[in-house]
Amino acid sequence: MILAASAALTACRKETVNGGSVGSLEFKVVSVDDTWNDRQEGMTGRESSVPGTKAYDKDEVLNSLLVTISNRNGVGEPKQWIYSEMPAVLELTEGQYSISAVSPESGIAAWDKPAFSGQQDFSIVAGRTSTVELVCSLTNVKVTVKCTEAFKAEFTDYSITVKSKAATSEDGFLVWGMSEVEEGREGFFAVSDMEVNVSAYRWSDATQQKDPVEAVLLVKDVAARDHIVLNIDAQATGAADLDGEGADESFIIIDDGTNDRTENIFIGGLEDIPVPGDGGGVQPEQPEAPSLVWAANPSFEPMEITSGMDVNLVIKAPGKISGFVIGVSSSVLESIVGTSMDLINDEELIGMFGSMFPTGDALLGHTEVDFSLSSLVPLILGLSPESGSEHTFTLNVEDGYGQTLNQSLTFIVPGQEA
Repeated sequence: MILAASAALTACRKETVNGGSVGSLEFKVVSVDDTWNDRQEGMTGRESSVPGTKAYDKDEVLNSLLVTISNRNGVGEPKQWIYSEMPAVLELTEGQYSISAVSPESGIAAWDKPAFSGQQDFSIVAGRTSTVELVCSLTNVKVTVKCTEAFKAEFTDYSITVKSKAATSEDGFLVWGMSEVEEGREGFFAVSDMEVNVSAYRWSDATQQKDPVEAVLLVKDVAARDHIVLNIDAQATGAADLDGEGADESFIIIDDGTNDRTENIFIGGLEDIPVPGDGGGVQPEQPEAPSLVWAANPSFEPMEITSGMDVNLVIKAPGKISGFVIGVSSSVLESIVGTSMDLINDEELIGMFGSMFPTGDALLGHTEVDFSLSSLVPLILGLSPESGSEHTFTLNVEDGYGQTLNQSLTFIVPGQEA
């Protein structure tokens, strides 16, 4: 890039465009405007403060900006540099120009990556030096998550997923778990509406298991420079009903704003259910256990492997999927994937198979999933398996109530034709 920039500058010094004369430009980015107009919205009377912006290396931000200079009349090709590699003085043909500086592409969603840009028009006069000093401003949206002490006491296992509506691939969301919340991690998103999903599990003494709770918040009218503080609160189990609407429901309060606002999520508490033998209370109704439907093979008979085979499955888990592990018994696959594939927690496997079937967040917390092995199973034929050998996948699915599904699917390599 340095050589290309030098060559472009040399060409400017040696010749003019359309017979015009040459002038000079002195340019620098003088600062970045990184101020946020934070606004705290109260919800349940509990006091809290807006998290402060984390320190970052402003010189590093400045030096990484991508600078583009273009002639406003379309004369010649635009010139481009990384700011740290720009010459102090540029020679340009007399005319009207525009200069812009933008942060490198950081994707739709990224941790700790504020983005900046600035643009200004200027003129080059023959024999004179024009000076341009540019201030760059924030162009993306910052999201921070705050969980009240009541929420953290009620839920010891939780995740908050923020997904951009602009997402066209798997880089469009960020997940705050317990560690990210405690560290005060800052997420930065392209300007777009967002969806916030809170998935949490609270221990129930009455049922002796983790009960799942989920809440969804839509954040609309998002604008550049917005700092969205997500306040997540919960009512303790057995506590007084603060909202008067029923303590076993989830409640979401949305406080809209156009710049730097707070979004609040409130999850109601469970009713204090008596334990059997201690007052004769009634146990809450338990959802059905996970089940599996294979329309092309309802009886789950062993199936011969073919290139166009139908292994399109539907997994139903009214109690929401909390675990999904596939046991593998295959002479040719075990050396590649092992004997057990954890599709929710094993990041390496998720990276390997995420494009072939649902993994990770596409499984966790869902009540129904279309799960296809139609692409994976035929690949066995390309691994030189023995004729007539059997290859078995055992689906082990667990829901939030500890109920499980264990179903084996057996596939047979065709025998060689005589």
